[in-house]
Amino acid sequence: MKYTTCFLLLGALVAPASAQSVADSRAYFRLGGAFSQSDLKAYLGDRAVNPVYEIGYDFNGPTETTGLGIYVSYLTAHGDPIEKYKGLAQALFGWRVGFDMRFRTPIKGLTPFAGFSANWYDGVRTAYGEVQDNQAMNTQYRLFPGNWPEGTAKMGFRFGAEYRINKNWGVSIDNSVSHWLSRINDGTPGQEAETGSRYYKGINPVAPCWLNIAVQYRWSVWD
Repeated sequence: MKYTTCFLLLGALVAPASAQSVADSRAYFRLGGAFSQSDLKAYLGDRAVNPVYEIGYDFNGPTETTGLGIYVSYLTAHGDPIEKYKGLAQALFGWRVGFDMRFRTPIKGLTPFAGFSANWYDGVRTAYGEVQDNQAMNTQYRLFPGNWPEGTAKMGFRFGAEYRINKNWGVSIDNSVSHWLSRINDGTPGQEAETGSRYYKGINPVAPCWLNIAVQYRWSVWD
């Protein structure tokens, strides 16, 4: 509910009649630095920045002051060792397909946007570690390098703004919130877990979030 409210408020604030058109150079590529937040930062052992790649295309919207954008992005996030879990290191790879509502403003080159996405994540343990049972405090479980169980597509949301320096080059900033669920399997204490399921903070993120600051290049597909 709060994401929908933010989306509607943003549209009401930045859709004046004297809008600046940004219809040309509709295709774009962005290379950004994703600043990890919340669960994602803990999962990556406090690794702050990872690359994210995005390609998209903009269309005319339902009104003269709005547009619609579609995009595909890929996040590759390699973490540092987590001291709390005796050196456990992890990585996260995420594909995202989404759409944005784009809002024209009186400020030339400035285009706020907000929208929803479908996210697919793949988690990997890259270095051995040990975790403590969150119910039986004297119980330790070993985690060896390997993949986390595959997850299903989850909904995500983002909002941000693009500033076009000229026809081709620009910068953007956006904040993304998404969902992913992995599990640590329970097993015999002192051995790698094999059955059941438990959750451990900093191991199985449920809400990967990041702030993306990107450089972008735009071009005209049909010209």
